[in-house]
Amino acid sequence: MDTSFRKTSLISVQIGLLLFAVAVLFMYVPDLGKVQNEGMMLIALAICISLFAGMRAGLFTTLLILFLFGSLYFWNIFFRPGDQTFLFSEATLFYYGLWLIGLVILSGSIYERINQLSQSNIALLEKVRRLVAIDDETGLDNADRFELELQLEIDRTNRHGESFTVLLYKIDHLSDFKGLYGAEESTRFLTFFSERLHQSTRTTDKKFRLSTEEFALILPYASEEHMEIILNRFRKMIGDYHISNGKTVSFTNHIAHYTVTNKSGVESPKDVLGLMRNELKSYAL
Repeated sequence: MDTSFRKTSLISVQIGLLLFAVAVLFMYVPDLGKVQNEGMMLIALAICISLFAGMRAGLFTTLLILFLFGSLYFWNIFFRPGDQTFLFSEATLFYYGLWLIGLVILSGSIYERINQLSQSNIALLEKVRRLVAIDDETGLDNADRFELELQLEIDRTNRHGESFTVLLYKIDHLSDFKGLYGAEESTRFLTFFSERLHQSTRTTDKKFRLSTEEFALILPYASEEHMEIILNRFRKMIGDYHISNGKTVSFTNHIAHYTVTNKSGVESPKDVLGLMRNELKSYAL
C-alpha cells in the first residue's frame, strides 16, 4: 500500500509539472508567425497522443511535426526567399522543438507510470483473489486455492522427500439435482455434504471444491498403503440422502487418487489433475 501511495504521489507530481510546463510555454510561446495557432494545436495533439498512447507514439508524432515545420522552413528559404509570410528563424524552430520534445517525454512518462500502477493493481487484485478463495456454497477452498496449495505440497515433497496423496471426488449429476429440486434444496445438500466431508477427514487434510460436481482433498503424509481405508470411508460418506419433502435420493460417485512422492516426476498441479481425471473416467465407486 505504501509503494502504491508513493507511485500515485509521483504521478500527481508529474501531472503538476506538465501543467506548469504548459503554462510556462504559453507565457513564453515561440513566435511561429502565421502558423502560430497551428503550432500550438500540434503541440497539444502530441501531448494527448503521448498521454493516451505512450511515449513512443508521442515521439513519432513529434518527429512528423518537426519534419513538417522543417520542410516549411526550407521551402520558404529555397523557393520563396522573398516571402516572409510563414518564415520563422532557426532559433525559433529549435526552441519550439525543445518544448515539443520535453512536453512529449513528460506526458509519456505519466502514461508509463499510470500503466505500471494499473498493472500492479491488477496483479494485487489477482493475488488477493487467489488467496481469499472460498466457495460460497460449501465454505471449502476453491479451485484457485487448490492449485496454489497443491503446488506448495509438490515443491515440499520434491525438496524433502515426503509423500502426500491427492483425492478427487465427483458427485454425479449434482447440477441436475439443483435443477430438479431447486437452489434451496441444493444448498441444504451441500451443507450436509460439507459436514460429512469434515467428519470423514482429519483437520490437517485440505478440502476444496473444484467445480459444481468435483471436490478435491490434499492428504498430507498419506501414503498409498493407507488409501484403502480412506477410500472405504468415502464410499460410505453420503449414502442415501433424504430431501426435505421426505423423498430419498441416491447419488452415484466417482473417486480417484494419486500419491505424490519425490520420484513421481510431477511438477505442476495440472500433471496431477490430468492423471486423476483419466482415472476418474474408468473407476467408479
